[in-house]
Amino acid sequence: MTVKKVGLLGGTFDPPHIGHLVMAEEARLEKSLDEIWWMPNPFPPHKEINSATSEENRLDLVKKMVDCHPSFRLCTFEMERPCPSYTTDTVKALMEEMPTIQFSFIMGGDSLENFHKWYKYEELSELLPFIVVARPGYRPTHPTSFRELTIINNIKLDVSSTEIRHKIKIGALNRFLLTDAVYDYIREYRLYE
Repeated sequence: MTVKKVGLLGGTFDPPHIGHLVMAEEARLEKSLDEIWWMPNPFPPHKEINSATSEENRLDLVKKMVDCHPSFRLCTFEMERPCPSYTTDTVKALMEEMPTIQFSFIMGGDSLENFHKWYKYEELSELLPFIVVARPGYRPTHPTSFRELTIINNIKLDVSSTEIRHKIKIGALNRFLLTDAVYDYIREYRLYE
């Protein structure tokens, strides 16, 4: 029986941008993953979010990203769980429900730096392999032991959803930080203005 290898790319994706695309593809190539599941989450308890974007809008935006590659899938599993939703509980539930899939978790270097603030982070670090894509300004240190940790250093993009929201608000967005479909959707629904 062939085991499917799936990378979970979680986040608020508010909005999703080219940095997320690059992370997903770098992780897929580095670890020979069969699929990347984009897993938008409700706004996480450990993050302060200044956005009024609805879950429906964020799901629509992620669908636009998933359409960029045949190996990308939308996973609404975490959005469907009761709030607050914790990644550790979500991953355990996914692994229990789909025991034939070998999951990995993908995150940026900034998330790794704050990983010790996540709910049950030590348990999560032992559940599955982690793939971390380094970001400029974030040192890839890890405050806990991981079952398996791969750090991808060969490409670094300093793109953030927070900065994109700010640039849209002040009318100074470099539109090439977003795919055409995401950019058009944001303009159509006047998000972040």
